[in-house]
Amino acid sequence: MAPMKQLHHNGVLVPPMYKGLGLTIDVRGETIYLTDEQEEMATAWAKKIGTPYVDDPKFAENFHNDFSKVLGIEVNSGDVGYSAIHKAVLEERERRVSLTREERKAQVAQRKASREENKEKYGWAMVDGVRMEIGNYTVEPSSIFMGRGKHPRRGSWKEGPRHGDIELNLSPDTPRPPGEWKAVVWEPDTMWIARWRDRLSGKMKYVWPSDSSPLKQEKDVEKFDKARDLRDNLRRVRRHILENLGHEDPRRRKTATVTFLIYRCKFRVGDEKDEDEEAETIGASTLKPEHITFNGDGTVTFDFLGKDSVRHLLRTEMPEQIIVNLREFSANPDAPLFEGVDSKRVSDFLDEVMTGLSAKVFRTHYASTAVETSLKKTEVRRDEPEYIKKYAATMANLDAARVCNHKRTIPKTWESSLQRNRDRLKAQQAKAKEKETKLRLRIEEIEKKHSEMLDKYGQALREHETKLKEYEQQLDESADSGKSKALEKGIASEKKAIDIQRQRVSKLKTSHDQRMKTLNGQLENGVKRDTEAIERLRLQIKAQEETKDYNLGTSLKSYIDPRIYLDWGKRVDFDWRKYYPKTLQSKFSWIEAD
Repeated sequence: MAPMKQLHHNGVLVPPMYKGLGLTIDVRGETIYLTDEQEEMATAWAKKIGTPYVDDPKFAENFHNDFSKVLGIEVNSGDVGYSAIHKAVLEERERRVSLTREERKAQVAQRKASREENKEKYGWAMVDGVRMEIGNYTVEPSSIFMGRGKHPRRGSWKEGPRHGDIELNLSPDTPRPPGEWKAVVWEPDTMWIARWRDRLSGKMKYVWPSDSSPLKQEKDVEKFDKARDLRDNLRRVRRHILENLGHEDPRRRKTATVTFLIYRCKFRVGDEKDEDEEAETIGASTLKPEHITFNGDGTVTFDFLGKDSVRHLLRTEMPEQIIVNLREFSANPDAPLFEGVDSKRVSDFLDEVMTGLSAKVFRTHYASTAVETSLKKTEVRRDEPEYIKKYAATMANLDAARVCNHKRTIPKTWESSLQRNRDRLKAQQAKAKEKETKLRLRIEEIEKKHSEMLDKYGQALREHETKLKEYEQQLDESADSGKSKALEKGIASEKKAIDIQRQRVSKLKTSHDQRMKTLNGQLENGVKRDTEAIERLRLQIKAQEETKDYNLGTSLKSYIDPRIYLDWGKRVDFDWRKYYPKTLQSKFSWIEAD
């Protein structure tokens, strides 16, 4: 990317400092009045009361270690009574619940207006005259760090940055935004908006243009195109790796072994972490002897904490040369297996066979391939309902999440949510059965009444026809002209009655046929509608069960080439936007112009 000539923006939104309510806590029987900073931390803890977090010993230990520092006395979890603050938290929750509909609507409107005002002020940057949306322009407020998986720092206090911690990237012709910023610099080669050092992790945090900005979209195109190139060159890359597994240079041999683990096992490289990842987690290049077990049957077991402190457990067959190398490199139990090998060395090694190839591209390739393979296997037809296509899309996404080991901690509400859906399914099935039964009984009752009415009309018709025959026979036998006239009058009357009765029968049949057509249509449509609703919910439950411990959002956002869903959607008549959330629709809007 060419250096910027101009970058204008208004800085970032820094939340106001917490204002205390004069609340207290009890520490070993002594009442302590809290400062604003202390009350902010205590209130954050009180809001977690009743959740599994406060019962997590590590979570509680980390929080109270940090709380001790601001209190000026050492406290453990059991030393502190939060009843006064917890009461205030509950009262505030009750107050929000008891708001009238008008009050809630007014609050929603006020929050919306505030968001729009802040978005207009902080949510945009001008880059060389082009208006670009900024990603997350509100810096993180102080909070308890929740972590993911078994994050060793979970429960620690994460103090949010103030103006004095934040540097802004602005071209020299831009007025300095209001605020006592740490610094205003001009770095035209990189398009960050603001940055600060995170006080918990010590790492730099950045604010960038949003994922939908031309810059980010361009990087996405490059990333997914590179993954497609890898697919076309995978055999050549594999050959390059295998040829160097026995190289005489130990460091090159280590590099080839690390790269093989990335290629075969889909491991991350190890020393590259996302901006929000703070724990010391393990990848291919940072494996230690304690993380591998030789099973003696040609397989190796890998067991370590990967990204987000999620356990990665894999038993897999390995080529003999890999096992030889792993045994050699694990000779020293206290040293990393691949000391001296990092992501740059791996990228340089891969660049020898394919320009621009890095370890990250492998995971993008494997995730995209998993989705493509899964979608081909589903054999979804164009005429099938949308929910079946959406389920197929979800299962393909799950395959990608499994390939990338995107495990997550099962949400505490997962069981209750699943049970609610199961209860809904049972209720829907019972209701559908009841509706169908009632309609069928109604149809039977109407059929019965129709049959009875038809018999009644038929009996009357037969009586008139019998009477007519009697009159006609009497007329043939009668020689009395006076009696003949009466008989002729009776014959005419019976014929008229027969015509009327036949019309009634015809009308009854026509009316009944039309009514039955309507009712049978209602039955058929109702059964179809209810069957689809039940099947839709059943698939929703099935997907919920299948994906309970996987994070599908990560692979969808960062690893799956969205053009795969676009192309599949064209084949099966499914709009890819039906599966992607709105934020990702904007992020990947380039695929329709690709």
